Amino acid sequence: MVHALGFSSNPFNIRAPGRLCRGRERWIEPWEPEGEGEQAEEVQRIVISGAIFSDDSAADARRGLPFSGVDMASVITSLFPRRTLLAFMEDGHPADIPQGAEGLDAYEGYRAGGSQQLGLVRWHKRISGVAAIRELLGDDGHPDDRVRGFAVVEPTTDDEALMERIFSLVGLSTLDSPPARYQPASLPSVLELTRAVILIHRDKHGPALGIYASEDVPKLRDRLGRLCDQKGSLLVPFAIPPMLARWDRALSELRTEWMDTHDQEFPVPPAPEACGPDRRRGRRDRRSQAQGQAQAQAQGQGQAQGKGKGQGQAQGKGKGEE
Repeated sequence: MVHALGFSSNPFNIRAPGRLCRGRERWIEPWEPEGEGEQAEEVQRIVISGAIFSDDSAADARRGLPFSGVDMASVITSLFPRRTLLAFMEDGHPADIPQGAEGLDAYEGYRAGGSQQLGLVRWHKRISGVAAIRELLGDDGHPDDRVRGFAVVEPTTDDEALMERIFSLVGLSTLDSPPARYQPASLPSVLELTRAVILIHRDKHGPALGIYASEDVPKLRDRLGRLCDQKGSLLVPFAIPPMLARWDRALSELRTEWMDTHDQEFPVPPAPEACGPDRRRGRRDRRSQAQGQAQAQAQGQGQAQGKGKGQGQAQGKGKGEE
């Protein structure tokens, strides 16, 4: 099996955020920011996810960062080394409040998809280092049930002022399923007080990371490449966020690039003919052909029945005239 880490880096339009995660998650319905023209409409978005699969068809892929062979905390610290993070939570469980959390606020509300009011909490906490991030994320279940995200902060950052803006990003979540946890229109306001905000999204089978910043992370591919080399994973660039894209297409493009720049064989085996993309297209073609034949047969039967009915009426008329 091949472990792979996929990433994309694109401008993100807060007024047209698009889909999130193939039905696992969606955006809170966006509102128009006050003072039209005063705030940037675009920020830079980096999305990082992963997958494990047996060949380049990725037909058996399990998708999400836990399947990449690289843990989420290592990705964060590789992109923001030796930086302090402000972890924040909204609609959290009271039993999951970390030691040393600040800004504690308890309230009652509904979890996404729930029908009963529960005791919920919000909090924030400054942390640094891979061990502290791993402790917050935990090692089971969805990490966004324990922490919504992280903001990159400086020693002089006013945490309370930043959290007021983060509330507009994560507060007032919708209660439907799939859940809507983030408000895209508030991102420019949040990024006025922080270099970047790291949100936990949901891929098909596990979590993914969305990093929103006023500018791209320097040497993004080099940093992720070094991390993948340490962990024995394959780094796969995507043109669009991996949680919305097809891994087989990204692997096909990477194979072409690999053959032009490497002497060794591409580390992902080709798909057997029995389950490759051509075979799948063949099945679709045969299915379409069968459906076309069935429709033609049904039309032929209908015409035959209509003709027979017409002949019967003609015979009945002739008999009556006699």
